[in-house]
Amino acid sequence: MMSEVIRHETAVFLLSVLHGAGLTFVYDLLRALRRAVSHGLAAVSIEDFLFWIAAGFLTFCLAFYHTDGVIRGYVAAGIAIGVILYHFSASEAVLRFFAWLFVSIKGVFCLIFRFLSLPIKKCCQFWQKIIEIAGKNGYNVFIKKMRGNCYGGQEEKTKQQ
Repeated sequence: MMSEVIRHETAVFLLSVLHGAGLTFVYDLLRALRRAVSHGLAAVSIEDFLFWIAAGFLTFCLAFYHTDGVIRGYVAAGIAIGVILYHFSASEAVLRFFAWLFVSIKGVFCLIFRFLSLPIKKCCQFWQKIIEIAGKNGYNVFIKKMRGNCYGGQEEKTKQQ
């Protein structure tokens, strides 16, 4: 029969393996999002920074809650084993699936945006044509009339003389 301490340490070790696999899974989600939507260097740096802050905080919470804040070698080993097991078993399939999913979601949003922006586009095209027609026909006549009114008609009088 196992002692209670060994049973607890075994549970913490298995939990740390799951923790390492979970952190790698979340990072794969981030990588899949980057494949679907292009990111600049600044965005990637900020995302990585926030991920590692969150990962460090969650790892601290794991260690603090289960080992009373004492750093144990088997917790670090469990996290590393979880990362390695996940990376070499499911990482590529998860990455491909979520990249496909995010690209599909992006396509749906683009289609919805295109559909919703169509009336605005048609309205802008209509007003652009109105402005072009007014510019070709009415604007020159309007300017000539305004010049005549501003100068008291003297411009046309000098042309007639």
